[in-house]
Amino acid sequence: MNRKIIIIGGGTAGWMTAGYLSKYRGGHNITLIESPTIPKIGVGESVTPHVSNFFDEIGVQRHDWMRYTGAIYKYANKFVGWKTGQGETEYFSFNYTIPAKNFYKDITPARTQNDFSAETKQERSTDYLLDLCRDGTFDRFDRYFNPQFHYMEKNRAPFINDDLLLNGPHSFAQHINAELAGNYIRDYIAKPAGVTHIQNTVKDVVHSGDIISKIILESGEEISGDLYIDCTGFNKAIVGRLGWKEKIYNNNPIDSSWVVQTEYENPQEEMVNYTQSIAEPHGWRFKIGLYHRMGNGYCFSSRHISAEDALKHFLKQIGPQRNKPRLITWTPSRLEKFGSGNTAAIGLSCGFVEPLEANALYTIITSIRRLNNVLDNDVLDFTVYNEKMSYTIDDIADFILTHYTLSSRSDTEFWKEMNILGKKLNHDRLVWEKYNHPNNSMVGAITGYTMFPDYMWAQLGNSWSVEHQRSKTLNTVTKELAELHFSAVEKKHSIISNSRTNSYEWLKENIFQGLSSKEWEEKYINRPY
Repeated sequence: MNRKIIIIGGGTAGWMTAGYLSKYRGGHNITLIESPTIPKIGVGESVTPHVSNFFDEIGVQRHDWMRYTGAIYKYANKFVGWKTGQGETEYFSFNYTIPAKNFYKDITPARTQNDFSAETKQERSTDYLLDLCRDGTFDRFDRYFNPQFHYMEKNRAPFINDDLLLNGPHSFAQHINAELAGNYIRDYIAKPAGVTHIQNTVKDVVHSGDIISKIILESGEEISGDLYIDCTGFNKAIVGRLGWKEKIYNNNPIDSSWVVQTEYENPQEEMVNYTQSIAEPHGWRFKIGLYHRMGNGYCFSSRHISAEDALKHFLKQIGPQRNKPRLITWTPSRLEKFGSGNTAAIGLSCGFVEPLEANALYTIITSIRRLNNVLDNDVLDFTVYNEKMSYTIDDIADFILTHYTLSSRSDTEFWKEMNILGKKLNHDRLVWEKYNHPNNSMVGAITGYTMFPDYMWAQLGNSWSVEHQRSKTLNTVTKELAELHFSAVEKKHSIISNSRTNSYEWLKENIFQGLSSKEWEEKYINRPY
């Protein structure tokens, strides 16, 4: 069915929606209205493998969009100081759980969706890895579960020439410039496909309940369609006018962030191939490298520290600034419904908890895909859309919160309160309940319920030293095979990584056509789109 689709809001969410739907629904049926006066958030730079997969789905060659937008490869989120505040580290990387029976095969990685464990009572590879960590056979989870580990420790590229040495699917992500990525989709995907672009601001929405008949622009122009999509982020320019209610995450403490861009002093050393998430006295700080600069932020609880004091602390932690620090504030929340009548929300309009674990771009992408499924039917039925979006964002809120509440830090009132809250909410049990929840299985992740499949909950529980009473008796032969498998993979990549190229140098030669960071910026960053 060819519906006339009206997207309100440009930026990353709007243009990603337009690009995807123009690929699968036809661009000539789509109009995007973008306000020239409402500023874009334009912060998000650390993403998950879903973004690269999204570009694949709309037919864009990976290294092309990376080169045009200054994106670099990312293989994990490195947590620093979260457990005790003593500088300890843990890489939350990109991998997947496989059935333990695969240890008996010559090839253990999953090759098709059928290889993923749908039944959470089935023995999984992580069941055995947890046991090997618990009994002291392995000293840490990330080193043995993540083939990326040694490449990140040594800041090397896991490639031979252009050949990736990591198993697919989903073994890598990127650091991206979200605004440039949106512009790229606008100019190379959406507009060439026939998407109409109107630069104006919505003045009024004419509606009866959740059925919109038209929107009126400040220019006086009236726009009508069959489906209206709100991509206006925190502004909620459409669903806000419809009075859609929100669920507030009162327990999630982070509601503010100072952000600033900084220069590289030595890109060979500073352009690391992972996100840095560093625990701080009243929240956490991120460091995210693009090819030509770094993005930095201090995400904090405004109940525990003032914006002024947070800025003073933040400025002591960063290098040479490219711009003035900017304060962003929000209320951790989500909509109670995400689609109704002839209206749907996408991305930040759906809700936002906080930046930890690079969830903003995932929310955009998963809501676009789910909305596309809704459009397969003659009648707009948002039942599944609302169900999955509710679980997804609630799950994000839970996963993020447990990072704080299961920490043993007690150096400030912030961390003390988080510890008390964790005990009150029984988060030591929640971790393992999520690990065994069907929606958090690998199939649950593939089918769109969760951003955080079982292995991530297992890693959090193990790395934050949450006691785990296993619910099944493990097979001794399988455990021996699991130890051999994990040990062999770890040793293999330790050896290979010694001979690989520095990440910056590999990016320079294989993606950025031999241009240094500064040369690339001079050629690309100020180019007209």
